[in-house]
Amino acid sequence: MKFRQIEAFRCLMVAGTSLGAARKMNISQPAISRLVADLEDSLGFRLFNRSKGRLEPTTAGVRFYRAVEENFLGLERLTQVAANIRADAPEGISVACLFVLSTTLMPLVLKEFFKYHPNVPVTVDTCNGPEILVRLQDMKVDMAIALEFPAFAGIEIEKILKVNVSCALPEGHRLVEKDMIFPEDIDGENMIGWVPIISQNYEKELESLQAAKSVPRNVIKTHTSHTRYAMVAHGLGLSLVEPFAAKIWRKNGVVVKPFAGEISYDYVLAYPSGGIRSQIMHDFRDAVIKVANEYDFGFDCRTKAALVNGLSEKSSSKKSPN
Repeated sequence: MKFRQIEAFRCLMVAGTSLGAARKMNISQPAISRLVADLEDSLGFRLFNRSKGRLEPTTAGVRFYRAVEENFLGLERLTQVAANIRADAPEGISVACLFVLSTTLMPLVLKEFFKYHPNVPVTVDTCNGPEILVRLQDMKVDMAIALEFPAFAGIEIEKILKVNVSCALPEGHRLVEKDMIFPEDIDGENMIGWVPIISQNYEKELESLQAAKSVPRNVIKTHTSHTRYAMVAHGLGLSLVEPFAAKIWRKNGVVVKPFAGEISYDYVLAYPSGGIRSQIMHDFRDAVIKVANEYDFGFDCRTKAALVNGLSEKSSSKKSPN
């Protein structure tokens, strides 16, 4: 395989036609066809079916394109880094982040970071937990903010915060007057739950409810926090949720209360192993730590009132007026 062949294949997949690919590469259509044909010979399988003058990607071609695209993203990042170095532009940071944190914690982190580095570009790559692990292992991001996960080769983690699970209820629900929701309170209630394969806390939630002999009706399952809150806002049921987005959804018909079950969320900063961390990355890490430590959930949900990393304990949460 040669890089020019891979480039022609990618352009053909993106453009959809050999003419479009030729224009992107500034070469002739026959040259595109020859490069792709040579690539197929090297690979030993067909990338396209040719019928009535049209090219249709084969199943193998689609599989190969996914791998090509992953590697091109890395090359494009190197190209951008080189361009920044040539232009003496400031070093940028790429951060992978859970969906809910990208709309709650991350804006505050960026405001804090930009106080000291207003010209440093930051790329926020919003994705779910498994995708974050892949990006870290492939070194496609500099760091990530995520739920704690088991040890993985090529990834270092730093614990930053532990918070208790909360219970989200629609306005007007019979339980909204309670100061705390217990597992037995939600027996028989409609619940919006996690997709088991996605949630690391699914088993904890299940065990807590089973211990109290509480059997809610799991009418909807999803894998994003904001979706769970949205379902609650529309009166479709209750949900056990992380507390970061509570303030956002409180304005949209959701009441959030502490939950008595012993279930917590542990959040971490994660990095590709063995990487040399610049001063800018250290400063960004410090911004994350500061914001996480001071984050106002609107009610008391912290397992500890401070971060785990030996920082002085500090009770910053206030009781909700609800």
